[in-house]
Amino acid sequence: MKITLSRIEADEHIIQVRMENVEKNSLPVADIFNTFAKYNVNIDMISSVNFEDSLRIDFTCDDNNVPALSEAIGEVNANHPRIHIFTKRNVCKLIVEGEEMREQPGVAAQVFDILGRNMIPFSQVTTSEISISFVLHKKYMDKALKAIKEEME
Repeated sequence: MKITLSRIEADEHIIQVRMENVEKNSLPVADIFNTFAKYNVNIDMISSVNFEDSLRIDFTCDDNNVPALSEAIGEVNANHPRIHIFTKRNVCKLIVEGEEMREQPGVAAQVFDILGRNMIPFSQVTTSEISISFVLHKKYMDKALKAIKEEME
């Protein structure tokens, strides 16, 4: 399947944040994200996993303000002691985007297949009608870009 993609690129300037054991309630989640906003941490991708009694929330943010991110994490830890927060810095965001994706089923499946056949693991994925974004280790970035461009362009 060939579709017209407007963008296949990687953003190397991100940090992935994982919060485990987040209370399943909108108010504490809002408080957590308000704390990051207070420190001007610009959050990009957000994904969550819903467990029986808690949430795991992953997000990415720009790596240009690590001190502010650290301060925000410290405040979240102080206000929500049950939460465990981890950061990954050696990651990038792979973006596949195109207007035709809105009308073409199977694009995400094709990208998953390309990554799988090329043994490229990912740690987070988010989608919209016209884009798919993956977080992967920087060491796989060039291989992923090359494989997707060769097979989808």
